[in-house]
Amino acid sequence: MNDRQRDGMEYCLLVWSDWMRKDDRDLGVKSMSSQSEAEAALARQENAIAEATDAMMKSLVPRHQWAIKKKFGLAKVWGFPNSELPQSYADAVAALEPLLKKNVATRMQFP
Repeated sequence: MNDRQRDGMEYCLLVWSDWMRKDDRDLGVKSMSSQSEAEAALARQENAIAEATDAMMKSLVPRHQWAIKKKFGLAKVWGFPNSELPQSYADAVAALEPLLKKNVATRMQFP
């Protein structure tokens, strides 16, 4: 078990990557009555975080978008042969973090 505390960026990207992997056909299948109020609130919060992260990512240059998708297994190949993936990912995170710190849905993840 990993007891390390996740930082805000890591949390936002993990929530976003899980959201990206969801099958649209599963939306709404689980009835609200089978969820506790706390579970429903958490699901709404995570959905808002994922949507905000996705929107902020769209403002990044394509290489940075691709680096994040590749890092989280959402892209199969690295489409930028003149760039190194580790450095592109680091640059992408550096560009994305200030955007997420300002966004209403994600800023609470950054102390």
